[in-house]
Amino acid sequence: MPKWTRYDPQVLEDAEKNLIKFTGIPIEKVKVPVDPYNFLYCLTCGDPANPPLVLLHGYGGSGLIFYKIIKDLASKHYLYIVDHLGMGRSSRPTFKAFDTNSAETFFVEPIEQFRKVMGLNRFILAGHSFGGYIAGCYTLKYSEHVEKILFISAVGIPTQPKDYDFMNELKGDWKFRWIQKLVMFLWVRNITPAFIMRIMGPFGKLFLDHMVHDRATSIGKDEEKVMINYLEQINLLPGSGEYGLAYVLYPGAWAKNPLCQRIHSLKIPMAFFYGDRDWVKPDGAEEVIEKSNGMVLIYTITGSDHHLYWDNPKELTEKIYHALETLK
Repeated sequence: MPKWTRYDPQVLEDAEKNLIKFTGIPIEKVKVPVDPYNFLYCLTCGDPANPPLVLLHGYGGSGLIFYKIIKDLASKHYLYIVDHLGMGRSSRPTFKAFDTNSAETFFVEPIEQFRKVMGLNRFILAGHSFGGYIAGCYTLKYSEHVEKILFISAVGIPTQPKDYDFMNELKGDWKFRWIQKLVMFLWVRNITPAFIMRIMGPFGKLFLDHMVHDRATSIGKDEEKVMINYLEQINLLPGSGEYGLAYVLYPGAWAKNPLCQRIHSLKIPMAFFYGDRDWVKPDGAEEVIEKSNGMVLIYTITGSDHHLYWDNPKELTEKIYHALETLK
């Protein structure tokens, strides 16, 4: 850790404890070994007699990002809320992937080892954003273990339009366009937001405050403060899985190997969920419906952007259950 880092394990523990309190239900924490050196950090809750549901978070997040929907989901399922390898509170091995396939493998194989250790045979798999992409990659390789799959505002689904040019898509005033250009400059060099936050030391929290405040408009001030502390601490941990994003996505979040060109062959029932003001669009899901012979559903969550679980958790969980009951 840099000498001037703000990382404090006690602040992380306290923030996690408070987020767990916000869920309103008891949650168990477990470190699941996936090889002799690494583990996946997992939260479990609900009745073990209920059907298992594995939930994967998005880029730069952690399992407790779902704190607003955990109680409702746990009312009918036994939840395994998993932090990706190299993210959240899971192990942070050196990221050695060198292309799209090896980057996908970095995340997929630990989930398969997790499944074996936890004794899961078949389960429902759900993932948000980058976690949705990894859920799709896992299902492509280990489809025999996935009963149904839920893509919650998942990235990496659609095919990039042939005439797409990130620079031509820049909108807003000159300041915002400048920021977008900076994002692209950093993206292609795999300089991550967490890396920037770590090297900023005491000033890194200001960077995170701005990012979270703009995206957390539907959570209370007390919850936002706890969430900022939590996300700051987990992103101050050594860089690892965060470096996988540039290997699977181009600037603009277009997949280098789009899932719509791969998952349509799956016979597994699947559902897609998007916010009505989400920057992730349902184009990819629509492509899957056109190509697939299986059952595919698309849902829109009202009053929501990319973080559906914060903006309208009630409608999201209601539509998740509708999908699970409908998909056969």
